[in-house]
Amino acid sequence: MEFVVDLDPTHLVLRITVTAVLTDKAAKDIYQAVARLALRGGPYAVITDLSQVVDFPLSADTVRALAATALPIPLGDRPSVMVARQPALFGLARMFEMHRESMGVQLEVVHSIDEAYDLLKVAPQDFSERLFPADLAA
Repeated sequence: MEFVVDLDPTHLVLRITVTAVLTDKAAKDIYQAVARLALRGGPYAVITDLSQVVDFPLSADTVRALAATALPIPLGDRPSVMVARQPALFGLARMFEMHRESMGVQLEVVHSIDEAYDLLKVAPQDFSERLFPADLAA
C-alpha cells in the first residue's frame, strides 16, 4: 500500500496522495487507514490526490460501496476535493462524487493538484506534518 497523508495544521486540510496501483483492496485499505488517522482531530477539508496512480483495476462496485459507507474523516461542513487526471479514473471519481453528494457531502473532482489547492486556498508548503507513514517528513 503506497500512499502518504500530510496535514496542513493551519487550515486543517488533509492531503492523501496515492502513488501505487489502485485496486479494490488498496482503496478499502486506504479508506480504513485514513479513517483511523482522522480520529485525531478535525473537522478537516480533504484533498485526495490520485494523479500519481499508474493503474487502477478498481471496480465500480467498490467505488459505490465506499461512497455509501460512513465518512472516514470528520468533515463538518468542510469541502473535499479529489484529483484525477486520467479520463477513466476521473469518471470513477465523478461516480464517487455523485454518490457522496446525494448524502450531503461537499466533494469536487478536478484534473490537477493546483486546482485542488486553489479551491481550498492552500499551498503545497502548507502541508508541514506527515501523518502516514509517520517516519517520513512532509
